[in-house]
This record gives sequence, C-alpha cells and structure tokens, in this order.
Amino acid sequence: MTDTTFFGGLKVTNVMMMLSDPQETNRLGDGSVLKASLGAALWAGEATLPAGPHHLQAEAEVRLARLMRAGETLLVYDPRSNGPAADPGGVVLGTSTPTIHTMDAGNRRIRITGLPAGYYLQAGDWIGWQYGSNPTRYAVHRIETAAVADAAGLTPLFGVEPFIRPGVTTGTAVTLVRPPFKAVVTSANYGAGGARVSQGPSFSFIQTLR
Repeated sequence: MTDTTFFGGLKVTNVMMMLSDPQETNRLGDGSVLKASLGAALWAGEATLPAGPHHLQAEAEVRLARLMRAGETLLVYDPRSNGPAADPGGVVLGTSTPTIHTMDAGNRRIRITGLPAGYYLQAGDWIGWQYGSNPTRYAVHRIETAAVADAAGLTPLFGVEPFIRPGVTTGTAVTLVRPPFKAVVTSANYGAGGARVSQGPSFSFIQTLR
C-alpha cells in the first residue's frame, strides 16, 4: 500500500535529499582510480519533525509504525521547493500541461513542450513524471542545465540527473511543482519526551522503483 498523503501533511523542520548511487571504487598500482556502478541511482533522505505536545505527535508515530512494515510505501517530495525557482507554486505555469517532447539517445537530455512562452527552468529545479504500469513508477530528476521555452512553449535539450530510465516515452506528462517519488521508510526515531512534550520524530527513506 502507498500512503499518498502522509508526507504532504508533515511540518518538516529539517530535510536532507541526496542521490544515492552505489559504486565500487578500485585504486590501481599506477595511481588510477576506477569507479563502477553497482545499481540504480535512487533518491534518499532524512526528515525531522518539530517538537511539540505528545498528543500531536501520536498520529505521525503510528503512521510511521505502519510504514516500517514490509511492502508499505509513501510518496515523498522535497518540501524545500514549491516549484521551479522562477515560478514558485507554478503560478506562471497555470493550466499548462507540459509533456516530454524529445529524449536524446544517451537518455541524459530531454526537451519539454507545452510550457508558457519564455518559461524558465533553472539548474537545480525538480522535474518528474510517471511511467510504466503494474507497477506505475515515479521518476524524479533535477535539472542540470538551465533552459528557456521558446514562443511555442518548447525548450532546447537540457540535462537531468540521474539518467532517464528505460520505459519513458515521449508525450509523457511532466510535473514541475513538487514531483513525488515512491519511497520506503528505512528507519524511524520517535523522539524522547515527557508526558506533555516530545522531541520531533525523524525518519529516513529511500526511493523504490516497485
């Protein structure tokens, strides 16, 4: 089961988001250092909630307990961002429905169409989409190179991190305001406290493609 509302209802005081890319590193006798990927690059992070009355923490604690079970997932986004840096909240984006127009052969760069004319995407902005079925997968990337939509709402090719995974097709709808990814909770700390006030719970999570 996927909890689609839990993360969005949290008052997060601190959050860390990073791309977890498992690698093997070998140093050779001539001083060369070789790196090899050992698996998919996935988003991972930690979130901390504010301290407060214990009865207000109780709901978060019991839902975290459920999310610690095998097979349970939740949708996560970066709460520090509320859309592209140049368009917080997607006000300029409005009712526009951007889609993937082009992907280069290396699955590293894309073009987006359906944007307002002159729409600006800054390096570091989040972008995401859903693809596949049974299960539906949630792709989330960070824009690596800035891009500006032309008068027809089409951007030039721009880079994203991580690479675009197989299965994504042109015409796929794109989310620019808090695109979510599916994650599993890997650990939780409910925070110590007394009868009235408890420290804020914290938990760690990592993206899952299932």
